[in-house]
Amino acid sequence: MTVNELQSLSQMISEKWRNLIGFWILGLCNNFAYVIMLSAAHDILKDQEQKDHVGSHNTTTTPAPVNESYLECNEISTGAILLADILPTLIIKLTAPFFILHLSYRIRVLTCVLFSLASFLVVSYSTGIWMSIIGVVCASISGGLGETTYFAFSSFFEKNVISAYSSGTGGAGIFGALSYAGLTSAGLSPRKTLLVMTIIPALMFIR
Repeated sequence: MTVNELQSLSQMISEKWRNLIGFWILGLCNNFAYVIMLSAAHDILKDQEQKDHVGSHNTTTTPAPVNESYLECNEISTGAILLADILPTLIIKLTAPFFILHLSYRIRVLTCVLFSLASFLVVSYSTGIWMSIIGVVCASISGGLGETTYFAFSSFFEKNVISAYSSGTGGAGIFGALSYAGLTSAGLSPRKTLLVMTIIPALMFIR
C-alpha cells in the first residue's frame, strides 16, 4: 500500500471510532436525565412532602413512632413520577413524524439540551410536588426528542453508530443509577446531587 492509501485508511478508521464514541456519548447523555429521575423518584416526593408538612404545621408535635419493619412510603405514589417520566416521551415519539422535519437538527439538539438542563434545575429548586413533576416532564421531553433526533441523524453515518447509540442508552441506566446512588450515599443531598448532574447537558451540547 502507498503512503497516501495508508493515510486514507488511518483517517477512515479514526473517523469511524470518533463517530462511534460520539454516538455512544449522545446515547448516554440523552437518557441520563430520564434515568436520574427514575432513580430519584422516591427522594423527590419524600423531600417535597417534608417541606409541605413543615409549612403546614406551626406548632411542634411529637413524631409518631416509626415501625422499621415496614417500608417507607410517600403520600403520593412514585408512579406519578414514573408517568411524568414516560408519557411525554411516548407522546413525542407518536407525534414526531408530523412536525420533526420542520425543525433543523441544530434547533432540535439545542432544545434537548435546554430541557435536560431545566429538568435538573427545576427539580433541584422546586418548592412543591407539582413543580418537581414539571421538572421530570422536562427530562422526558428531552429524552423523547433527543431519541428521535439522533436516530434520524444517524442516517448520515455508517449503520454501526445505531448500535453505539443504543449501547450508550444502556450505559445511562448503569452510570446514572450508580452515580446517583454513589453521590447520595457519600452524603450529598438529592438536591445537590441533581445540581452536580447538570454537567451532563453541558457534555451533550459540546458533543
